Amino acid sequence: MAHQIPHEVAQDIGPFLSQLAEFGYQPSDSRYDSQSFGNYHIDLLAGKTWLRIVRDRSQYYVDVQSKDQLQESGLLRAFDDRKAFERAVLEWLRAA
Repeated sequence: MAHQIPHEVAQDIGPFLSQLAEFGYQPSDSRYDSQSFGNYHIDLLAGKTWLRIVRDRSQYYVDVQSKDQLQESGLLRAFDDRKAFERAVLEWLRAA
């Protein structure tokens, strides 16, 4: 059974999650907290590869097992602009 994404998360990044699915990433876990600025995270798996998408106080970032990958690609930071974040993550995945 597929993991159900909270409605609020789907409203925010639903199309982005569809794009990540094209790379084989499927949601495995998520958490949404309406009382903490609408913060959330969503864990995704592609085979044994894990990544986490996080919104924390209206900033977006990605987390992976190897921080070196993020450092090398300029993703070891938070983004204020969701679209810029999505573009950066997709470019990183295309280059991998």
